[in-house]
Order: sequence, then structure tokens, then C-alpha cells
Amino acid sequence: MLPSLPLGFVCLRVLPVDQVEDNLSDFEIAEVTPASRCALAAGLSRIAVLLAALSCIAAFASPAYGAGTSYYINNQAGSNCNDGGDHTIAQPWCTFAPANQERTFAAGDEILLARGGTWNQELLLAGRGTAREPITLGAYGNGPNPKILRNQAVSDICVLLTDANYWNISDLEVGRASVGILLHFTQLFNNGITIRDIYAHDNRGIWSGYSTEYPVRRHVVDPFASSLNINLSAGILFNVASYMTYSSSQYVLKGATVSDVRGTNNLDSVAFDAEINTTDNQDGHNAFQDVVLNGLILSTDNGNAAKIDQAAGLGCSDSLRLVGMTNVTLMNSVLFEEAGCHTGTGTAAVILGRVSHVNFVNNIIFAVADSGSPDETGIDFEWSEDQVNMYGNLFAENAGPGVEILNIHDNDHSSGLDLSSNTFEQNAHSRQPGAAGIWEDNKGRGYAVPTGKVSSNLYFEPRGRFFAGKSIGSLSAVNNVGTTAAANFAAEQFSSSQGKNQWRYLYEVANGTWTDLPRYSINDNNGSWEVSKTQYVSAFNLAPAGCTGNCNGGGVARAWVAPHAGAVSIRGRVLNADGNGGTAANAAVNLVSGRGTIQIWPVQGGKQLIPTADQLGYATDLDNIPVAAGDMIRFEVHADGDNTSATVSWTPSVGYIYQKP
Repeated sequence: MLPSLPLGFVCLRVLPVDQVEDNLSDFEIAEVTPASRCALAAGLSRIAVLLAALSCIAAFASPAYGAGTSYYINNQAGSNCNDGGDHTIAQPWCTFAPANQERTFAAGDEILLARGGTWNQELLLAGRGTAREPITLGAYGNGPNPKILRNQAVSDICVLLTDANYWNISDLEVGRASVGILLHFTQLFNNGITIRDIYAHDNRGIWSGYSTEYPVRRHVVDPFASSLNINLSAGILFNVASYMTYSSSQYVLKGATVSDVRGTNNLDSVAFDAEINTTDNQDGHNAFQDVVLNGLILSTDNGNAAKIDQAAGLGCSDSLRLVGMTNVTLMNSVLFEEAGCHTGTGTAAVILGRVSHVNFVNNIIFAVADSGSPDETGIDFEWSEDQVNMYGNLFAENAGPGVEILNIHDNDHSSGLDLSSNTFEQNAHSRQPGAAGIWEDNKGRGYAVPTGKVSSNLYFEPRGRFFAGKSIGSLSAVNNVGTTAAANFAAEQFSSSQGKNQWRYLYEVANGTWTDLPRYSINDNNGSWEVSKTQYVSAFNLAPAGCTGNCNGGGVARAWVAPHAGAVSIRGRVLNADGNGGTAANAAVNLVSGRGTIQIWPVQGGKQLIPTADQLGYATDLDNIPVAAGDMIRFEVHADGDNTSATVSWTPSVGYIYQKP
């Protein structure tokens, strides 16, 4: 018996972060197989500190009040609530009934739930905001985020939002339902959805349209699931009505941002699900467009692990489902011990289907469970993927391959793939389907073969090969470097203790003079070393102080200190974490030794400008860097001199390729 690791989703404010490993016995335990027990035990101490550091998303953000009408709901004692009242702070509504009766809201309106309140009702919403005046569903007051917790029935939903256009949804806990937040679309050309600070848990009960009342063996889908076209239960689900059709030039939703979401014990934690071809017979990757997923912390999604669910044939296919999408970025996210129950059709932390132009940058995908299922992979390229980039990610301790590329369906393709600057460690311990960090499978003649490249990755795969499969040779493989042991991946090893795991967190007090950042805050920036809230280093991000002109101070850095002599290789990706809304920054890598300070990246000298409108960034790949014990490799970020603050995503990986005896 081992912990089911809810620690990543509980504010461990009473514990110093580095004591988490010593207190795991305090948490709920769950049944695991002997093989998954070995994998989890091996990886537990590596990931626990990071999950704890990322566990406390701020719960006191104020709503952005608009020009519309505000509707306050508060069922707590002393609130003076009245469902027939005027929905003000002085006299809020008590229940969701009047809001559900109102149902369709206007641009600028706000539906605000009182912090500290709990409801067991479905909130039914619709309405079309504008880019300047979105509609808001959020929280007000002080205390923990409002909770909507249902009865775990298949027909239970926490929030059902139909045909949402320009909505901001934030500061909620949703659970014990078939779907926590369902954004259901029955018409085309919707825009502008922002979701942040959501805790979704225990949302389960529907798998492939089936339920315990309508088990797989009956071959009759659950009528409730069918009515809303729910394929898989999820904490947050974007889907389309079963009767919708569209061409390849149309879209269902354009512009969505999902950030700071915690998910645990769901079936899927987050899902975009549009599984239809277009009317002009294209693969349908255009349904959901221009999507950014940032700061997802998803763990132990095993929603249908109960005996009654398994007896009904329900599974735990995945945790993050990306189907029917184009122009998508996933960054700064952690998926840990996902897809945690037996599923006859296979399991994966992330499943990709009908997707185009997808970027995975600076994420951790760790310890997919050994459930006796096929696949058991970190990322499953299931069907019809085009132009998928994976940069600067860590794939570690997954029961199956870190990445699995499948060409086993008719009319399939996996084209333009680029897997570069990643770190692969100790995957494929269950050998499902084969022992490799990256595995490809192909049915043979008449089926597609993947195209693209696998380059400049670090790997430590003692259980098998790094790169294998039937048609794996169709991908070019260049400069993939094996390490003598697991590499030091910065975000995975982030700590509240300076020097732990060989990492230090620094700032520049004057030109060329660096010292330790003075304090660690568990509350700011989801856990960060800082001078202030705006000058910090966190697990994934670095934010220098703003400056004007030629900046001679205010930089920040994470620095790796060599424990012994040898030669190392470095992999990573540095990019602007703010997207198009941020400001530029400059980055450099310096080797600090007894011989002085030498810039080793960019190799041509000077600092690398990190622009705002680039979500791919720059590779920071270096090989054969000689180090002596105590040498420091400093990954530096500086402001651009325009007196504004920038935030950069950068979690480099450092691995020994040679160690002196």
C-alpha cells in the first residue's frame, strides 16, 4: 500500500516543503500493483517536493468587475440570503435556482459565489460576452474558494455552460460529478474562454459513453451521456453536440486559456473532445483553435478504478485529452501517476488525436501507472497528428514508453513531428508495448509511417532502448545523448532549500555579482525564491526585476553545482512565459569555475533576446562541458531595459556523460 499522493493538491502550509517526504504516511493510501509500486517508490521522493511546492494556488484573487450586472450567491449563515432578493452583497441569492432561471447572461455580467460556501446543485449558464466585456463566473469575499460538490451520480454536473462566448471562469472547486465544468457547444464561432484557479476532483462515471448503469457489455450507451455527447467524464470538459457539423474552414471555439488547474482522482482532469470529420472530409483538427494550457498540476487520475466501474468495463484511458484541436500550447505543467486503472484499450497521461500545430514545452510527465493495460505511455500519438513539437520536457518512470507513436488506424498520419531537447529517464518498466523511451507501432503495409525528427535529447533508459519500433527509422535521429545516470531536471528537483539536488536560486545585486535569493515563499507564484513577488525563480519560471537602459542588476538565475568532476550535457528550452501579453527578456548560460566566468550559451557571445510573441523559444543545448567539483552552471535571465517585468519559462536539464572515478 502506498500513498495516492493527494499532497500535490493540499495546501501543506503547516509543513516545510522538504519535510513532505517524511510525512507521506499521513495521506490516504490506494491499491496499486506490485510493478507500479516499484515505479512509484523509485520516483516518489523525486516528485513529491515539486508537487507540494505547486500545491497552493492563490485563493484570494478579486474578480474583475465589469459594466454589467453582478449576481451574488451566498448560502452561509449570516449572509441574509434570499432567492427572491436583489442578488447584492447585502442580500445575495442562497441557491443556484434563480441563476438557473435567469440562465442567459449578458456582456459584462458577473455570477459570483461566496468564498467559504458549498453547494450541491447544478449551475446552468449561457450567454455571450464580448472581448471588452466578458461574462464572469467567479468568487468574492475571503476564505477558501467556493465549492460545488455533487452526489457522484452519472447525471451530476457542477457547472453546465452552453455556447459560451467570452467567459472568464475562476476560483472554484468542483467535484463528485460526472463532469465538473462542462462547456458544451451547439453552435459555431464561439470565442474567448479563460479558465484559471480551478480545483477539480472525483469527477468520474462515464467512459466511452458507458456507465455502471449502462455497462460496456450491453453495447447501449448511457442516455444521459448521449444527451450531452459526453465521451469521458472530466474535471473540465470542452465538447460539441453530437448533431453539430462544420467544414475545415470553420471552428467551434477560438481562443481559450486554461491555467493554474489542479486535478486529481478524475477520469480526465482536462479534456477537449471533438471526434468527427469535417463536412469536406478532413480530420476535424479545426474544432478548437488557439488554446494555451499553462500550469496544470494533474495527479492520480484513476476515476474508474473502483470494482463496480471495472466490472462494468469502464477504464481510465487518460488524464489530458486533446482531440480536434489546432494551435495548442501546453507548458509549465505536471502530470503524475495518471491513467491509474486497468483499461483494455490502453492508457496514457495525454492522448492526441485530430491535432495540428501542437507545442509541448517545459512539462513533466511522470510515473504513468502499471495497470496491466496496453500502452501505459506518457503521451499517446493516437490518430492524425501534424506538426507536433515537444521541447524541454521530462518523461520519467512511466510504466510504458515516455512517448508512443501509433499508426494503427486507417487514413492515419503522424507528420512533421519534432521531439527535441527533452529528457527521458527510466521509462518502459512494464514493457507495454515495448521497452523504449520512444516507441512506434505500425500495422504494416498500407498504414502510415511517421515523419519528423528526434534530436538532441538526453536519455537514461536502463530498461531498454531509447528509440525503437517497427517504423521508427522513418524518423531522423540526431545527437541524442545517453547519460551515466538520471539527469538533473530543474523543475522536477525544485526545492525550498538552497543547494538541494545541486540547485541554487540567485539574483544579481550588481553587474556580475550574484548571491542567493533571500527568501522562499510558498504562497507567491505557486512557490518561489524571491526578492519580491515580481523578481523570483519558481519551479518553471524566472522573472528578473524591470530596469531601464543598459541593465547592470536585477537579473535572476537558477544554478546547477557540479557534485564531482566529469563532463556534462545540457538540454532545455527558454521562452517567454507570458505569451503575446508579456515583455521581452534576455537569457544566457555561464560556467563559473576557478578559471573565472565563461559564457557558454549563446556560443556567439552576448545574451539571447527572448521575444514576447514566440511560444517555441530557443534550444539551450550544449554537449561535453567539462566541470570540476564545485563548478557552477548559471542559467541567467535579465530584463530587456524597457522598465517592465518579464517572465521566462526555462527548466534546463544537466546530465553527466562522463564522470571521473
